[in-house]
Order: sequence, then structure tokens, then C-alpha cells
Amino acid sequence: MKINFIKYLASTAIIAGIGVTVHAEEVPRSQQAILSLSPLTSQINPIPAEVTGTSLVKSGKVELAPAPPLSSMWVYAVGSSDCGWESTAGLTVTTCNHGGSALRAAVLEIGYGSSSIAWMNGGILPRSAQYASTSVCVTGNYYTWPCTAGQIVVGWLVEYNLDGHQNGTFKYQNTSTNSPWNTMSVRIRIL
Repeated sequence: MKINFIKYLASTAIIAGIGVTVHAEEVPRSQQAILSLSPLTSQINPIPAEVTGTSLVKSGKVELAPAPPLSSMWVYAVGSSDCGWESTAGLTVTTCNHGGSALRAAVLEIGYGSSSIAWMNGGILPRSAQYASTSVCVTGNYYTWPCTAGQIVVGWLVEYNLDGHQNGTFKYQNTSTNSPWNTMSVRIRIL
């Protein structure tokens, strides 16, 4: 995927000690569409962004800076063919009794990670279960996606296909690409 390649290039530049700022570019989601669920948008549950007062744009030039480490993480939404998308940011258990032929989980992570692992009911999910990774930016003091061309990417919305499960515990973990190399995780019990 194009986004994963961009994350790889940014990670490589950071490890090599090269300053880098990643900017969004418009990529169609047509290959990532799920027929039974509508596309997940940031309007389902707008999350206020923690915006710092520093700007990377000075005199019309973008300053280079290291990618931010992981600082926040949520299971943003759980979707199923029985319930549609349910906003779950800040919840530990879904309120809807999910089920049906399709089951999805979307994690919103702020910062850059490079060692993600996802589990469902204690079993590690294959990499192929991650079907989308969408850049997240700040628009009007809220995290939004997809980013528009030229916006600075502050995180990622990572979406997983959990088909074959009707319920259980979904867990996601990632480690920061750079200092302080912290590891964060989040979990939710899907009813």
C-alpha cells in the first residue's frame, strides 16, 4: 500500500537521522472499500486534537522535524454488518451486539509507530487483516481523515478485518518509530 511505503520511507529517514515531515497526498480508497459497511469518517465522533503552538511552516517553507512519537491511541470504532459503525473512543466494551458477515475495528493512533500487532480473542492477526491505513491530520482543532494534500500527518487510522468473529476481545499495540520508543496498546471487548 502507498501509505505503508510512505511510513517506511519516513521511518528510514528518522533512523538515519534525517529530518522529515510527511505531507498527505490524496489516495483513492476504492481498493479499500467494504461493501457491507459505509466508509469510516472522522465525523462519526470528532476527537479534539491536542495542538501545540509551534508551526512547521515559516516564511512559506516547511521546516523539517522528526516524526512525533506515539502519544495517544483509541479503538475509534467497531463496525459490523448487524450494527454498522459504532463509535467506541474511550469505551472498553461495545454497546451494540455486533455480528453478521462483516466485523471491523478501527484504531486511531496519534504519532508514528512502526511495530504494530493486532490480536482477536488472544490470537495474533495476520498482516493481511489490516486492510487500510489512512493518514490523520488536524483540521479546525480536530483529528480528521483523510488528509488533504499539503496537510501535515499527525497519526494514522488503522482498520482491521475481523470477519469470522462474532464477538470477543480485540487488542492493538504499536511502538513509536523514534525516541522515546514507547509502546502503547488499547483493547475493546466486542459484544
